[in-house]
Amino acid sequence: MIQNFGGGELLVILILALVVLGPERIPEMAKSAGKMIAKLKTMSSGLQGQVQGVMDDPAMQPLRELGDLAARPRQKLAEYALEAEADERARSERASIDAATESGAAAEPTGTDPAEDASTGDDSGDDTGERETA
Repeated sequence: MIQNFGGGELLVILILALVVLGPERIPEMAKSAGKMIAKLKTMSSGLQGQVQGVMDDPAMQPLRELGDLAARPRQKLAEYALEAEADERARSERASIDAATESGAAAEPTGTDPAEDASTGDDSGDDTGERETA
């Protein structure tokens, strides 16, 4: 509020104060105004500390995120999009792992895999030691 006062306005206020209060009461009023301003600054810094303490509480996380969204909407929306994309990627990876696990579990109960025996050249399943000749 004081920031909007120019030099001319301030001079008019000082002249009015001199006329209304008189020269003997102006220093006393200036001193009390200074004390009041200092008290207001102290109170506002205390209030800021209390608000900061409340906002640091984990229960206030949604409110803090809402404030961040209001302050920087583009940045927060980009962060949300990246998080959603990462979640979707993780979900699809889990689904493919689950599908592979299910198909692998279905193949195991049938016994040994014939393709695996052919690729390793393992004839351990042949107890007689004889090979078929064509």
